[in-house]
Amino acid sequence: MTVADELLKGALDLHAHGSPEFTKKMPGRVSNREWGRLAVEAGMRGFVVKSHIFPTVGACSVLQDLFPELVIVPSITLNPPAGGLSPLAVELAIEAGAGVVWMPTWSARQQAPTRSIFLERMQPYLTSMDPAFWPVQGLSVVDDHGKLAPEVERILQICAKARVVVASGHLPIGSSLMVCRRARELGVPFVLTHPLSASVGATIDDQLAVVAAGGFIEHVFIGCMPMHQRMNPRQIVEAIEAVGPNHCVMSTDAIEEWNPPEPEVMRMYIATLLSLGVGEDDVRQMTHENPARLLGLPESTDSGAAPNPLHAVQP
Repeated sequence: MTVADELLKGALDLHAHGSPEFTKKMPGRVSNREWGRLAVEAGMRGFVVKSHIFPTVGACSVLQDLFPELVIVPSITLNPPAGGLSPLAVELAIEAGAGVVWMPTWSARQQAPTRSIFLERMQPYLTSMDPAFWPVQGLSVVDDHGKLAPEVERILQICAKARVVVASGHLPIGSSLMVCRRARELGVPFVLTHPLSASVGATIDDQLAVVAAGGFIEHVFIGCMPMHQRMNPRQIVEAIEAVGPNHCVMSTDAIEEWNPPEPEVMRMYIATLLSLGVGEDDVRQMTHENPARLLGLPESTDSGAAPNPLHAVQP
């Protein structure tokens, strides 16, 4: 049993992908049930199940029944197949148990070009579907006057009432900052999603601005993997040092079958940061304390079976 194995015990993964994800033609390394079994064996506290396409409330309901000792948190990502920037979709997902709402990811309108890359991402898997019916223009949380769109304001109000985490997805950093500031005004926990990824590209100054506005910074390990960005993990360490581990969370973002199962990705992540000089207490804060704080969970895990998340907890 290594130090990384010990630190994995009680860890919460706030960003990992279940099944189905984009399509059944893009399977993960293991089934949802196997993922849960591995998390239990590793002693993890739990995880948030994300999909770019589907709300994960149904899958998580089944998993929670199978693994009552885990905290298993459903989510919704506001891409077009899940309703886009729809307050109704958000309200229904939260009523069914969603604890995290991601802003648009692959469908987010980037500064240049304005075209969404979602269609390009999905095209290899849509051989039997007419791409003319898929959205071409990316989604924006900002209206033509440079203010938060009314539907986004309503979504944040719904999340505030339920005390649900809002994450930035793949929004441009300027839009993420607008969402962060309004979210924090309303008492909504906010997370800047994988700022070092190519889909976001936030600078250290951008990350410090999010922290100054009351948000957390999420760093994921998947960008360091061979089939992804092959990012040097020292970049993550430098970013953590710049904003402070008290403002950061470590997540996997594990997806696709060429990656190890999510609990193993988290163990690899922990071991890597330890080897690069990050202290055990800092790793614990980013994998245990900060994720629990964001989700509104008690710090202690000694109470037995996992509480059904999160909506009874006030900000």
